[in-house]
Amino acid sequence: MMNLIIMPKRLYIFLTALLIPFLISVGFLIKSVDFVALAKQEIVELEQEQISELDFIKTSTTQTNATVTKSVDGDTFHATLDNEPGDWTIRMLGIDTPETVHPNKPVECFGKEASKVLEDLLLGKRIRLESDPQADERDKYDRLLRNVYLEDGTDVNATMVQNGYAHAYLSFPQNSDRKTELRRLEQDAKINERGLWNPEVCDY
Repeated sequence: MMNLIIMPKRLYIFLTALLIPFLISVGFLIKSVDFVALAKQEIVELEQEQISELDFIKTSTTQTNATVTKSVDGDTFHATLDNEPGDWTIRMLGIDTPETVHPNKPVECFGKEASKVLEDLLLGKRIRLESDPQADERDKYDRLLRNVYLEDGTDVNATMVQNGYAHAYLSFPQNSDRKTELRRLEQDAKINERGLWNPEVCDY
């Protein structure tokens, strides 16, 4: 009779010893999941805040002709074109951002920030790609050279320069008025120490 009473108690103690660490770990996991979800939400809010703080250069609203499918870095992305089959690599005309993916160069100062801003601006968006009759159609890597506009008229190339995410890249053929505009925007970003021109961020 004594054995019948003692065995259930021993079993209870044994099961309790097993369950307590399990319950603790489950509680920790739930808290970890909550923490991860909160962290992700904060990241999204920070990204939205970063985009909202940009000084946008806008024209009038525009008719789109392409969809962005992939971001490569701060001045290059992939897109599908409405009137052409396939996936195209687009190199933004007249700007150059710090390197992040070059096989023979290290990641440069403010490159990751420029890449992230461009991705947030373009990925999955409808855009308008415009060529420049005075510029080359493609670069030596066979990428299409284009000015890029959002549906609301935002001039993405100019916006990247204005906010210090890109240099004006003027050593190649391009419309002279456009070169003047990008040079002016770069100078304004330098004077106001925006982005990569902030001496506390980069030494350019």
